Amino acid sequence: MRLNANEFSFLTAKTAAFLVGLALLTFWGCTSKPTSNATEDTATKQAPPANSSSNNHFDGGTYCLQTFIQGPPPAQALHFSNKVTESDPSLKSKDYEADLAGDALDVVHHDQWLATEQDRQFFAESRRFDDPKIIVRAIQNGTAEETVTNHYTRSDESGWRMASTSLAQGGTPWNLFVSKPTVNRVGTENVNGYDTVKYAVDTTHDSQTDKAALLMTGQLKDYNITGTAWVLKDANCVLQYNLDFEQDGKDGKVSKTHYEGTITKK
Repeated sequence: MRLNANEFSFLTAKTAAFLVGLALLTFWGCTSKPTSNATEDTATKQAPPANSSSNNHFDGGTYCLQTFIQGPPPAQALHFSNKVTESDPSLKSKDYEADLAGDALDVVHHDQWLATEQDRQFFAESRRFDDPKIIVRAIQNGTAEETVTNHYTRSDESGWRMASTSLAQGGTPWNLFVSKPTVNRVGTENVNGYDTVKYAVDTTHDSQTDKAALLMTGQLKDYNITGTAWVLKDANCVLQYNLDFEQDGKDGKVSKTHYEGTITKK
């Protein structure tokens, strides 16, 4: 194939530019320091694990009751107490009391709320098939109450897993920490024989942007979380907490939920 003069000049210039660029790249590669790799390595070494605690963060979705139940049998029997108290009587206030000893877990779950006509009808009908050793339902002074007692053994893997999950999801404020509320490390403290890090939780000065995740999922105009949490040093799980959640709904409804929970050795 024959090239005319213009085509030959264009290819010659293009080849020269390529060779000059290649030479510059080679020179830079030989003389420059590998700062990017060093920086990446340093960042990797210094970055804390995602679930680690720090001065202004702890994993509020991980609770020691679940960690202990799913772990090996404890050397000493443990008692778990978790309460959710609602200011709105139409919502269920919950009380979970559980005992872990070896490969056995006993859970008593008590709910109470403002009774409705549907509750009265259901309670009356359920008496025919409820086992009073497991479920007790009653309505007193307009308040509906339900107590459920369950016994679990470690050999029943699915039941054991379900028990720890229901305790964590039903009795703790794990959902409040989806938005990573502002926390501040207060110091260390021994709680019921466990070494913990104490944190103060306070979102009263957070912006609407900081609160966006929970505002959206809860259909809220505003909210505040205040209180204290104690995080186990070694396992980085929440051992004890005492928190208030005040919410201002878009419908104008204002309510408050109080959460408290702890673990004690028996």
